[in-house]
Amino acid sequence: MKSIITRALRLACIIIVMLMIPAGLLAQDEESAPEQATTFSKEELTQMLAPIALYPDSLTAQILMASTYPLEVVDAERWRRQNMGLKGEELDKALQEKSWDPSVKSLCHFPEVLFAMSEKLDQTRKLGDAFLSQEDDVTATIQELRRKAEEQGNLKTTTEQKVIHEKEIIRIEPADPTIVYVPVYNPLYVYGPWWYPAYPPYYWYYPPGFAVTGGYIGFGPGIFIGFDLFAWAWFDWPVHRVYVDIGKTRRFHRYYYRGNVVSHVWQHNPVHRRGVAYRDRRTSEFYGKRPPRMAPVRPETRGYPDKFPGRPESRQQPARERRDVPGTPQPGKGPGQVQRRDSTVAPQAQPPQREQVQKPARRDTPFQGVGEGSFERRAIKRGESSFRSVTPAPQGGSRGGWSGQRAPSGGGRGGGEMRAPGGGGRGGGKKEFR
Repeated sequence: MKSIITRALRLACIIIVMLMIPAGLLAQDEESAPEQATTFSKEELTQMLAPIALYPDSLTAQILMASTYPLEVVDAERWRRQNMGLKGEELDKALQEKSWDPSVKSLCHFPEVLFAMSEKLDQTRKLGDAFLSQEDDVTATIQELRRKAEEQGNLKTTTEQKVIHEKEIIRIEPADPTIVYVPVYNPLYVYGPWWYPAYPPYYWYYPPGFAVTGGYIGFGPGIFIGFDLFAWAWFDWPVHRVYVDIGKTRRFHRYYYRGNVVSHVWQHNPVHRRGVAYRDRRTSEFYGKRPPRMAPVRPETRGYPDKFPGRPESRQQPARERRDVPGTPQPGKGPGQVQRRDSTVAPQAQPPQREQVQKPARRDTPFQGVGEGSFERRAIKRGESSFRSVTPAPQGGSRGGWSGQRAPSGGGRGGGEMRAPGGGGRGGGKKEFR
C-alpha cells in the first residue's frame, strides 16, 4: 500500500512539473536542437547492398534508381501480377501508357525482382534513401562486396555473365547482350564468413523451385531483352555516378526531348516520389521538399484569447468589459459624484460595489417586500384578529391594545387600559402569535 502511494505521488509530481513548463518551450528546443545523424553506417550499407551487389551493372543501377520511388514500385508490381501474360513488344507497348519512371518500367521485364522489391518495401526504401544521400558510399560498398566474393572464388565468368576487371574496378555484364540472367545466391555465405554479425545481410528473392546452398551462385531463367534495351543505364565507377541514355528507353517509355539525345548523369525526379517523405532534412531540402518545422505554440492556438500588449484590440478589450458590467455608471449618466467614486475603483473591486449600487434601487421600487411572505402573512392574521376582538369605546376611545397589555404611548384619546370582552378570554393574545 505504501509503495502504491509513493508511485502515485511521484506521478503527480511529474504531471505538475510538465504543466509548469511554458507552452512552446519544448517545441523551441526541438527546433533548435541539432539534427541527428542521418547517414547510414558502413555496416548498414553492407547489409542492404549484399543481395544485389553481384547483379549485372545495368540491373543494379536500375534497382537503385527505382528504389527511390517506392510507391511506383508497388503500383508496378500490382499491375505486373495482373498482366503476367504480357511479354516482348506487347509489354513494351503497355508500359508506354504508364506514367512511372523509366527505371520502374524497365524492372517490369524482371518480374521476380520487382515482386521482391515490393514485398520487402522497407528494405527497398532504405536502399533508395542510401542511394540518394550517400551515392559515393553505395558504389564503393558494391565494389568491396564484389572483391570479397571474387576472393572466395564465387564470382567468376560463366556462360551467363562476364566478370570484367578494370584496375580496381569489377564490372559484371551479360554474356549475351540480348539475354539477361539474374543471379541467385545466399548473401550470408557467398562473400565468405559474414563479418558483421549484428547486421546480417538482407535477402531478396529465389525463383520458384530454386534452392541455393553455401556460396554457390546460380541463375534464374534467361530473360530476352533485345539489343540496346538493357544498356540504357550503367555505372561510371571511378566517379561513383550512374549514367543514363534516355533515348534507349523509347521502346517502353515515352519521352519528349528536342535535339540530340545524349547520355547524362542520372538525376532523381521528386515528381515520381509521389509525396513519400525523404529520410533526412538535407536530402529533402536538396530536392525542394523541406519538411515543415514545428512552430512555437501560441496562446490563441491553444484556445486562449489573443491578448498581447501593443495590439489595438488588446487596448480596447478592457473598456468593453467595464461598460458591460451591470450597475456601472455610463458617461453622462447618473450623479457626477457617483461617477467620480466609480472612476477610481480598481477592476477587482467591482463585484462588491455592484451590490451596493443595486440594493437602494431595489428598495425604492414598488416591489419592496417581495420575498418576505411569511412576515406579511403573520401581520395580516394579527390585523384580522384585532379587528374581531376589539370593541369600539362608548365615547370614541382609542382602539386599544391587547388584553393584559398597555397600548403604546399616545395611542388612545380616552386614556386608561382597554380590555378585551370577557376579561381576555383569548388567553392574553398569546395564541395568536404562532
